[in-house]
Amino acid sequence: MAKTPLSGASRIPTQRLVLIAGVVVGLIAAILVFVVVTQAGGSEDGSRPVVVAKQDIPAQSRVVADMLEVKTLPSDKVNPEAFTARSQLVNRITAAAVKAGDQILPPMVSDRAGESLAFKIAPGKRAVSIDVKEAVTAGGNVQPGDQVDVVGIFALDQDTDLNAVLAVVAPGGEAVVTPFGTDRNLTVTLLQDVKVLAVGQSLAKSGEETSTSVTEPETDDKSSPKAKSVTLEVTPLQTQLLSLADEYAVLRLAVRGFGDQGPVGLPPVITDFR
Repeated sequence: MAKTPLSGASRIPTQRLVLIAGVVVGLIAAILVFVVVTQAGGSEDGSRPVVVAKQDIPAQSRVVADMLEVKTLPSDKVNPEAFTARSQLVNRITAAAVKAGDQILPPMVSDRAGESLAFKIAPGKRAVSIDVKEAVTAGGNVQPGDQVDVVGIFALDQDTDLNAVLAVVAPGGEAVVTPFGTDRNLTVTLLQDVKVLAVGQSLAKSGEETSTSVTEPETDDKSSPKAKSVTLEVTPLQTQLLSLADEYAVLRLAVRGFGDQGPVGLPPVITDFR
């Protein structure tokens, strides 16, 4: 049987198909525009979210979420480089002081976030490492965060002028001379009350500065008896002294008790065969 052609009433006019296609294309375009605007941090009313400091943040501070807030401002009031989410800033370090209400820009904070050594050094200080053995680190019990004195033991030639040495290591004072053995050695406390930043590859974990709870400092390891190096926080001048002593002397670390701060007057000790 021959098929009956569709009547005119059941056919969809070509014009209607074109109209439907146009509506679909328009909807797709609107969705794409919305997605682009949303990803750019904007909105239909011309405003944008921006991260601002909720409080004054000192230089060299680790940024935590409670220090920040997100505000929605007119687009013309928002710096195009400003951060738009707090998560982009958490655990970064401020390069300079930030005032409350300031928009946070990339030059204000470190390029990266994390727990690396560079984030643990106090302003004006340096991190320098020395080679160690278990005896040097108080039996392997020195931990990141401890305060220590650095003692150097220097071997002197028998023809060394002791008076000249004492003039350097104990100016205006007296050294303790002990007739111990047949070698001439000098023991002197080179540095006092310096901070241990790392033992081997173990760094002290930083807590959030806004926390008010008292907790025991966390480290990657309780002790590192097999560590081959210790990293200390010192001044630039102390860096030179410590590097020289590490090359020519046997070094020991004397751990200070909690709360024991400040320098102590200590005369050097010299062994002499006289």
